[in-house]
Amino acid sequence: MGPRRDGVRFISSGVKLPRASPAPAHALLSAALPPFAHIGRAIDAAARRVAASFPRVPAARAETPAAPLPRRHGKDSGGAGGEERVLISEVAVRGKDGEPLERPELEEAAAGALRACRPNAALTVREVQEDVHRVVESGLFRSCMPVAVDTRDGIRLVFEVEPNQDFHGLVCEGANMLPSKFLDDSFRDHHGKIINIRHLDQVIKSINGWYQERGLTGMVSYAEILSGGILRLQVSEAEVNNINIRFLDRRTGEPTTGKTKPETILQQLTTKKGQAYNRAQVKRDVETILTMGIMEDVTIIPQPVGGEANLYFPFS
Repeated sequence: MGPRRDGVRFISSGVKLPRASPAPAHALLSAALPPFAHIGRAIDAAARRVAASFPRVPAARAETPAAPLPRRHGKDSGGAGGEERVLISEVAVRGKDGEPLERPELEEAAAGALRACRPNAALTVREVQEDVHRVVESGLFRSCMPVAVDTRDGIRLVFEVEPNQDFHGLVCEGANMLPSKFLDDSFRDHHGKIINIRHLDQVIKSINGWYQERGLTGMVSYAEILSGGILRLQVSEAEVNNINIRFLDRRTGEPTTGKTKPETILQQLTTKKGQAYNRAQVKRDVETILTMGIMEDVTIIPQPVGGEANLYFPFS
């Protein structure tokens, strides 16, 4: 186990470039998905819910048994086929249980993200869906569900939101090369505050950039929020599993027997088995071999093997 500082814990992993397991329901990020891809699935479900509520509202959600009011307010001529518009009398933000949020600043953040949904506005389902996107993409909420409530004064549109957990610690697995201070600095001012997915996205980009700037093959392959506000990052790093020397016939390109012993060439390489795969270092090794004057051409062919990388050096 590596160094531990102020809620940041590093765990060294013996597995390189592990295959990400299927994302659980609470997963936020995955190597196979862009940072906010999970939002799309939630919004599709929310859109279906609000579509069912417009113009018919379930009696269980109605505040009063008032007689139905005219809800259709023309059509959106700009949309494909003309979407029906519904007149909204009131817009509110509440918690997942329908009660006011404990933190007023979260209610203000959700309300501030709304663009189309305003009192006395005639809305289409698409416009409501876009505002749901804006609320969740603010980075502070893990879900947002629009609920249409029929009241005596008209339709009341309630956005029921579920905030992310407060940040209480970080577990970073597989980051054997990444300095612990790098993440210490990234999360120093966020302890005890709501986890913001936008900030997390920036941290992930900075981690990936750290590897790229140094010519290393590494990236954040997975991230999720665990119970208790613990953020888990899975970092994948590539190591050199083996180095193979191949000689190719300069005319046919077919494998052949070289005049130089492979051991002689391997002695000139600074890249060794078990080291982190560094593209800049491997490039320098190729230049070193070419300066020996015994080869016309040298090519590197990295091939992934499980969680590592085999390096093939075809010579001609």
